[in-house]
Amino acid sequence: MGPERLSVFVRACAAALAMTALGCGGASGGAQPAVVAAAPRHFQTVRAMTSPERRALVERLRETNPSPPGSRWTVNEDALDVSITVVDPFAGFLRRARREAAVRLPRDGAPIVQAEAAERARAFVKHNAELLGLPRHVVPALAERVRAVQPSDHALPRATWAVRFDAPFSSKGYEGFQELDNVADVEVLVDDDGEVSSFVNLSRIHPHLTIDTRPALAEDDPRVLGKLLGRRVFALDASTPGAFARDVRELRRIPLGEVRAEDVTHMQLVVHASTGPQLAWLAYRLAYFVEIAKPAAPREDDLDPGSLGAAPQLYFFRWVVDADTGDVLEDARPPISGAAGDDR
Repeated sequence: MGPERLSVFVRACAAALAMTALGCGGASGGAQPAVVAAAPRHFQTVRAMTSPERRALVERLRETNPSPPGSRWTVNEDALDVSITVVDPFAGFLRRARREAAVRLPRDGAPIVQAEAAERARAFVKHNAELLGLPRHVVPALAERVRAVQPSDHALPRATWAVRFDAPFSSKGYEGFQELDNVADVEVLVDDDGEVSSFVNLSRIHPHLTIDTRPALAEDDPRVLGKLLGRRVFALDASTPGAFARDVRELRRIPLGEVRAEDVTHMQLVVHASTGPQLAWLAYRLAYFVEIAKPAAPREDDLDPGSLGAAPQLYFFRWVVDADTGDVLEDARPPISGAAGDDR
């Protein structure tokens, strides 16, 4: 994640926290998401890897890829114990590593060509599939793109080609749950003599899950909506100049009334993931995604003279509800109305 992407991520997190301070995604009660004791078959906690486990993973990389003295595989040791950019602490795979820049004899003849670099990189990925978090059956299906190394890669001096492999694949047993789909995304840097000198693994892969996907509450069970119905919701008005430069809590509220059963536009069984404090664990829980739409009467300046009236603006709210108890696991955030923030 580069500086620009990280900055965008931080700003998004800050905005989400400010939204959360408004309470209940536009509801006036201010209740926090409930912590419920779900049935174990519908709930699974995956703890983060311990420091010894992370270091053992790095040692396995070195043992699997022996190298001459002075050219061993290394990681950012200062970040290894806490970072999620060195290892994925939940699925248990390596995200980035590079070899020490040892002096090697130049290659006989010309530097390797693109096709040979791709072959060397694919062999490396196949050999290290488990360490990279990739199931063996996914490796042959990886799409492949080769490019010349750029200064922005911060590669070792002899790195010449960057080979990127990617492919989507489902979590076994959860093929109908799109939120559990995985994406393999590994870029391997190959030196002018064919040696792999570093890799960056941006894959999004879920750990092995054993959650039963048969909910205790059927979709039409009244308890699924029981803790949503009657909530008063609102949208935020950002149509005035400079609105987005202000704290969202200062924006005018547009009252939309109470949530009713007929407001529901979409409901879907999902497996909801949430993290513990300081990323100590990752919790998966069977839940329902519930979306509702609330209309707001058009403002007077939106009405054309002589017309029968403008169509009402629809505002959408999205909650996550426990599939065993109906407790709210994740509150909706209030939608924003305005030229740059319409939730149409």
